[in-house]
Formats: sequence, C-alpha cells, structure tokens
Amino acid sequence: MSSKYPDAIPVANISSVSVTDALLEIFSRMGFPREIQSELGTSFTSFLTTDIFDRFGIKVTHSSLHHPQSNPVDRFHRTIKRILKVLCLESGQDWEKNLPPSLLALQTITHESTGFSPAELVHGKNLLTPEVLLYEHGVKPQEDDSAVTEYAFGLINRIRRCQELAITKMTEIRDKRKV
Repeated sequence: MSSKYPDAIPVANISSVSVTDALLEIFSRMGFPREIQSELGTSFTSFLTTDIFDRFGIKVTHSSLHHPQSNPVDRFHRTIKRILKVLCLESGQDWEKNLPPSLLALQTITHESTGFSPAELVHGKNLLTPEVLLYEHGVKPQEDDSAVTEYAFGLINRIRRCQELAITKMTEIRDKRKV
C-alpha cells in the first residue's frame, strides 16, 4: 500500500547529479526506501542513479510509457503544479516560496482511498499545522494583531487553499476513474 506522501525539492536542472542529490536529501529525512517508482527519463536511468539504487538495494519500477496516467508521480506533479499556479497568481511570489505550505497541505489532507492523511501513514500521526496550534492556544484574530499572528493566519489560509484545490483535484480524478 502506498502512503501517497508527497515530497519535493526544487532543482536547477534535471541532470542525474541534481536528481540524485535531491533524492538523497529526501532519503535523509524519510529514510531509504526499499522500492522507488520512476519514469524512464535519462536522469533516472543514468549510470550514476542506477548505481546508487543498486548500491543501496533500492528496487526500481518504471511507469508504463503507454499508460502514463498510472504513474502516481505524474498525478502528483499535475496536482502540485495546479496548486502552485493558483498560489503564485494570488501572492505574486515565486513557486519555491509556496512549495512548503503546499506540501504541508498535501501531507495533512485525508485521502478518500485510504481514510488517512499521508502524514498519518508515514509518521503514525497527523502533523501539527499552524491552524491546530493556534486553535489549541485559543488565539483569535481579533485578540492580537501582531505580525506573527498575521503571518500565521496568512499561512493557514494558504494551506486551506491548497487543501481545497487538492480535494477538488482528487474528486475529479476519482470521478474520471469511475467513468
């Protein structure tokens, strides 16, 4: 069973060195996987990347060229691009600045197919979000107009927006699969 846990790291280019460095950064946070699914791009099939997978005993499965919609990575890319596009249009910021709250939203949203959030399946509990922390401490927007509270509520609104977009996309995909 897949946890559907999304993670992403911005890279300057998709060379095998950049991709390998990004994968090692993710592995340093999450641990090394036993299996990884990738596309057949040259950065994933290069000698460097395949040698690293072999040395660490990571089994590689490739998505079908003739059925790309079966690749959950491609679906994740479509979802994260859609969220980042909306957030960047709304905030005028670079996509790299909007990536962390977008990932947090996707990691903490409950998936209909599993009944759990990806964070719950990976960490055994859901991640604390700014919204939960502020709620637990009883902070209300009218009580405090400090810069920290303003920033926290802005972050909460961005995460909510990401979750709404993700739910819409997941519903569209579910309905498309039903047909």
